[in-house]
Amino acid sequence: MGRAFRCGVENNRKLNVRATAKRWPVRDFAPLIARTQEHGKAMGPATPIEALIRIEGDSWMFERADPSALAAARHRIVVHENGAPLSLGGCTDMITALDVARKMAEVDGRVVLIQNL
Repeated sequence: MGRAFRCGVENNRKLNVRATAKRWPVRDFAPLIARTQEHGKAMGPATPIEALIRIEGDSWMFERADPSALAAARHRIVVHENGAPLSLGGCTDMITALDVARKMAEVDGRVVLIQNL
C-alpha cells in the first residue's frame, strides 16, 4: 500500500470528473423572495443602533453600547467607501486606534483616518 502512495496513480487510470454548476430556477425562490419582502415592509425602515464591539483574540463581541462608553471614545476610525467617508467606530486611546489602523492597512490595504473627538 505504501508504494501506491509513493508512486501515485498512472495517468491512463485517473478519472477526469468535471463539476457542473447547479442553476436554480427563479420560480423556486419566488416564495422566499416574496416572504422576505413582506417581512421587510412589516418591520419598517432600518435604523442604526449604536453598538460596542470588543475584539478578544479571534472573536468579536457585539454589544449594545452604553452611553458612558460612547462618551469615553476619544478617537474615531474613518475609511473611505465609494468616495464617501465611513465611520467604523471609536477608541478610547490613541494606542488602540493606531493598532486598529495598522491592522487594517496590513490586512485590507486600506488607508485609515484617525480623528480626534
